[in-house]
Amino acid sequence: MLKRTVLIAATLLTLAGCQKEPASVPSTSSQSDKAASGQIAAATSNPAITVAPDTLQNCDGAVATVHWDASKAGVNTDSIEIWVGSSNADAKLFSAGGNSGEAKTDAWTRPGTHFFLKNKPDGKELGQVIVGGPTCH
Repeated sequence: MLKRTVLIAATLLTLAGCQKEPASVPSTSSQSDKAASGQIAAATSNPAITVAPDTLQNCDGAVATVHWDASKAGVNTDSIEIWVGSSNADAKLFSAGGNSGEAKTDAWTRPGTHFFLKNKPDGKELGQVIVGGPTCH
């Protein structure tokens, strides 16, 4: 009887090991997952500023269009500035305009490029957006 129970248990374990794997469910990537995989996640701090495309597939320079609408940040102004750089401290003026608008870059936008939306009269940052894609060296 013991021999038969062991034989049945061994057969069941063997069959269990042969089961078809369940279909994998795609997981959602977090910012840290992207960083670990060599990816920069596209991010925006406020819907007042967006960039299209928001994610690039490679490190070649690309043309991008920055859109802004200061009213989405609760500001009504006639003077907005768009700054570009890796941080607010080293940013350079890219474009300026009214309460809403858009501006195209040349083919220099790469993954990790930061755009900052500022209210010109008081210099207050209203939002920022980061272009996503692979980490470029």
